[in-house]
Amino acid sequence: MCERAENLMATANSAPLTFGQLSVWRVMADWPHERWPETYLTGVVGTPADCDADRLVAAFGVLCERHESLRTRFADTARGPVQVVDPAAGEVTVQTVERPVRTADEAAAAGRELARDRIDRAREHARRFALVTDGGRPTHAVITTDHIVADGFAMGRLRAELTALIGGDSSEGRRWLEERPPQPSALALAQQSAAGRARGDAVLRYWRDLLAALPADTFPVPDAAGGSPGRIEAVLRSPRARASLADVAKQRGLAPHDVLLALTSLAVAVIEETTRVVMTLQSSNRFSPPWRTVVSSMNQYAPMMLDTDPAPRTFDDYVRHVQRTALKAYRFGSYDIDEVDALVRAERGRAPGYDHFYNFLAHDVTQTAPSGGADRPGRVEATRPHRQIGPRFDVKVLGGPEMPVVVRADPGLVPAPRLHALLNWYDEELQRLAGDSVSSPDALIRRCGRALERAVPA
Repeated sequence: MCERAENLMATANSAPLTFGQLSVWRVMADWPHERWPETYLTGVVGTPADCDADRLVAAFGVLCERHESLRTRFADTARGPVQVVDPAAGEVTVQTVERPVRTADEAAAAGRELARDRIDRAREHARRFALVTDGGRPTHAVITTDHIVADGFAMGRLRAELTALIGGDSSEGRRWLEERPPQPSALALAQQSAAGRARGDAVLRYWRDLLAALPADTFPVPDAAGGSPGRIEAVLRSPRARASLADVAKQRGLAPHDVLLALTSLAVAVIEETTRVVMTLQSSNRFSPPWRTVVSSMNQYAPMMLDTDPAPRTFDDYVRHVQRTALKAYRFGSYDIDEVDALVRAERGRAPGYDHFYNFLAHDVTQTAPSGGADRPGRVEATRPHRQIGPRFDVKVLGGPEMPVVVRADPGLVPAPRLHALLNWYDEELQRLAGDSVSSPDALIRRCGRALERAVPA
């Protein structure tokens, strides 16, 4: 395998990994192989009635021609991991799953079955293409990728382009098909350039300052904390919370992302019984052309520290403080994970470990009108997490009329009754904040504490 990898390195179509690819490589390196498919991404496209299998296979081929990630292998070498881009030649492999499905979620589950075993990144292109058929007629096209190939944005672009290629309705996809897409191998070389190195030096200065401010018992989190399988999950679906968040944002000039991040940091303060909170943001690193639309994995962890005691007098002031801190974390969220790892090990004697994740994807909150049900409390329901490993506390806010707030947690940290109580607290606090501009962070912390105390673990 080593000789094979060195041969790959010697080819003209190889390049170092991008920072995003390298982060995925390192983060998953010690995970049990059977857990890897839990992290794979899936995108589903409904097929028009007049779209046959040949057109779908051809469309997948066009995607592979346009985006290097879909025809790239990843190998370890004596000089580090590399990406090897194969030529766009021949018909791509598209498998068929014959199954009547009623929803896109059911189609996604059918397509993901083809990736239930770990994809060998060095020997295979790290994706699977599937057609879900009913009586032989394609009803859905499914893309499943290793996270090293795509993040959520990249999967959205692939879905949009595939929709347009098969005659579906996607103006975004048609617009993207007119563009020549940026490629990860070019990004990797740019990150290794002199300008890229200068930015890397600035990132290391930021990390040194962060470590100087953080007590050793606060960061890094012991890496083993996220490596023990066993997670629960629940979701709040609440048009009322969405409408309230939009009101708070519009009336007081606050970003929805920052309002919910501030709420989440106060919840973490209660859960961890601390006044110094370390949150982990997921920086998209899609802030500047030409790389903002590349099909690759760009996300990286961006830790930030918040003190809740003393906190600003009002919640609004606290949100503004959170915003400033988050923007700085995002600014330095693209980095060589090996260099940061070496710095943290030198300063703290152990590898970086992260927890208390927050990822906000509800960018439509202030763009569309509230839906029906905005006058009723939301509903909380238990769901089954795809991943049984990773952060002990992970919050993801999704778009749509119900603005799902999905929390995956280690039940040893947040038992199920308390997890459900926490999500109800989100719903109630957002409604309260819409009518109260003088609430203090301390008051929110007290109400969160009482809500969790009333939830007696089973």
